This record gives sequence, structure tokens and C-alpha cells, in this order.
Amino acid sequence: MMESFLHLKGILPVTAWNAGYFKSRGLGTHADRTIDSFEIIYVNSGTLGIYEEGKKFEVPKGHALILFPGRHHWGSRQFEKDLTFYWIHFQIDKKSEAGDDMMSLPQLVRLAKPEQFVELFRRFKLRQERCSEDRTVLNLILLEILCELSDSAYPLEISTTKVVLANQADQYIRLHLNETLSSNLIAEALSCNPDYLGRIYHEIYNKTLTAAIHTYRLNKASRLLIETSANVNEIADLCGYPDADYFRKNFKKYRGMTPKEYRQTYCLVSTDIEE
Repeated sequence: MMESFLHLKGILPVTAWNAGYFKSRGLGTHADRTIDSFEIIYVNSGTLGIYEEGKKFEVPKGHALILFPGRHHWGSRQFEKDLTFYWIHFQIDKKSEAGDDMMSLPQLVRLAKPEQFVELFRRFKLRQERCSEDRTVLNLILLEILCELSDSAYPLEISTTKVVLANQADQYIRLHLNETLSSNLIAEALSCNPDYLGRIYHEIYNKTLTAAIHTYRLNKASRLLIETSANVNEIADLCGYPDADYFRKNFKKYRGMTPKEYRQTYCLVSTDIEE
């Protein structure tokens, strides 16, 4: 009888344990502990302050920190109210440590494509919830997460002052999305030089202030298109675009489709939208 199955066997260099998503209430600090696994922490918003064996890390949004097994780590300060992060625990196979390096990662990494990285974490959590007993797929997703880190990896030495300033600018953008925004206005609100603020923000977040403004506005617009029945003019106004035509142009540029096409593609409820 002919074989009707494709059998794949292989030993992966990593074993995934579990993953989760932390959302702060502005209370407490990171746990004081020594764990027996590796841990990747990816900060989705805010900044995480943490020590590992006396070395202090300030981990801002869009950055990932790798904690090592057998090392003492604890929080350096109280959680911020807007702090959120993904975490995943894993082990490295002892046999793989004897061979040549498959990849080499610094402990603190700034992600070149944070949206793609977050999607991998979400996929891991979803697979974990659906079939936690099947570790093979989880291990493969973990390996992809590590590869994504490797693609972005280079050592970072960022001063706390720069991180704080960049985070203040990022928070200002998010809080004033429906208002007139520009690099000059943000710098004026934070009492600093626009060129300096732009350089610091780019160093921390790997994007310009202008790109960040468009990103946050279009992310909000995307949510409104999916979750509400508001028309284009209403959504443009809610997202800080006084000109609906300019909003359509930017949405098509960054999303690759018109607002109407986006709603028809991703909205679970059938609605009409005026173009």
C-alpha cells in the first residue's frame, strides 16, 4: 500500500514553555526572582524598568529584552499606568549549545518591524490556547520570534534621559491625535529643540515623528472602520485629518487600499461607507 502521509522529524534548538500579555494598572513592580528559563519581554507600550544581576535596563516601547536563566532580576521602579508587554519563557537544547552559533543576539534589541513581531506573539498565544500539548508548532513560532530578533539585532546603549524624552513625545502624539500635530508643536509642548527631539525619537523608535503621527492616526482609523459605522468624513475628523481627501490619500498609501475596501475586507458586520 502506498504511503499517504509526509513524515517530518527534527530536533529544534529551542523548547517553548509559555507566553502571556501583561497590562499594568500602575501598581507594583516586576517580580523579584531567579528563574530557570530564558525569557523574552517585548514592550508594547510604556517603559519597563528592570534589573538583572545589578545591571539596570530601561526597556521602551518597540524593544525586546532577553533575561537569562539563573540570574537574579527585579523591578527598578513602579509600573507605569500605560505599560504593556508580551513575555515568553523558553529553554535552549543543551546539544545545540555545542555547535556553531545559529544566531547571536544582544540582550536588548530594538525591533525594526514591531508590528510583525507582535503578530508572532499573538500567533503563539493563540496556538497555546488552542493546543497547548502540541509543542512542535509552538517551538517553530518561537524560533521565528528569535529569527525576527536576530534580523533587528544590534547592541543598544541608550541613556534614560533619551528614553524618557522619546516616550513623552510618543505619549503626546497618542493623547492629541485629533488635534493639529507637527514636530515643532510637539517640541514646543515638551520645551525642547525640534531637531533634537526628532533625532532622539528616531533613535529610540526607529521612525520620524511625522511617520509616528501617521501611524497612530491610521491605526485609530483602521479600528474605527472595523468597529464603528462612522463614515469617512467622521473618521478623518476623529483621527486629526481636517481634509477627508488627504485622509483617503494617506490611508491608500500606507494600507494599500481605500477606507471602503479596508472596511469591506476586515469588518465582520456588513456596512456601507461613503467614499
